[in-house]
Amino acid sequence: MMVESNRNCSLTRFFKKPALLLFTLTLIPAGHFYSHLPEGKVFLYFTHSEEAYGDGSTVMDAGGMIKKELEKEGVQAELDRTDVIQKLLEQNIPYGRAYEKSREILIPVILSHRQPVTLLDIHRDAVGPSVSTVTIHDKPYARIAFVIGQDQPGYKKNLEFAQLMVSELESASPGLTRGIILKSGAETNGVFNQDLSGHSLLLEFGGVDNTAEEIGRSARAFSKAYADYLNGETKR
Repeated sequence: MMVESNRNCSLTRFFKKPALLLFTLTLIPAGHFYSHLPEGKVFLYFTHSEEAYGDGSTVMDAGGMIKKELEKEGVQAELDRTDVIQKLLEQNIPYGRAYEKSREILIPVILSHRQPVTLLDIHRDAVGPSVSTVTIHDKPYARIAFVIGQDQPGYKKNLEFAQLMVSELESASPGLTRGIILKSGAETNGVFNQDLSGHSLLLEFGGVDNTAEEIGRSARAFSKAYADYLNGETKR
């Protein structure tokens, strides 16, 4: 497993069993889940790690760009490069259980921080360029959609966070976001591990035809908006 951190891999392996995961969650302070202000650290990961763009770059490349831009803004960022889909194949686990597998990555992260960490699950949507791309100041950007699962009791806190981020982004770069997509019911996951933190987002960064250059521009815009959000929350 390739992880850009010194996190103890044995801890991750320890929490692979569902019974242990459930027990462990009962030990996590409620503040980890729905606190208003994260500690200013971002954890990026990839539930659908195989998703790629038209030029051959992948969501992992997108995550690397976001991490780099966040750090330029003075925000601590950790990038986990676990290939979740490869893990599913190796263990003969159905694709539909990908969020269970990525959850194993997140539990140690939650437990190792006293304050909430912002969790960003980076994806690429299946939409074409008419939906996924916008021109801002004569340059193409990959549009960003915020996906919130409603099938968990604290979803309104995640929704509030997403609304604030969309507001920050649209104020600086009108049209960059595709807004917020709410998902629930039997045809979708509906949780997306967002029950672990009130500052958890599933981000659809662009679509199938976007390029690394377009993703990079959006990564800069997102990172600036996140830093502004943190600064604004601190001042409130």
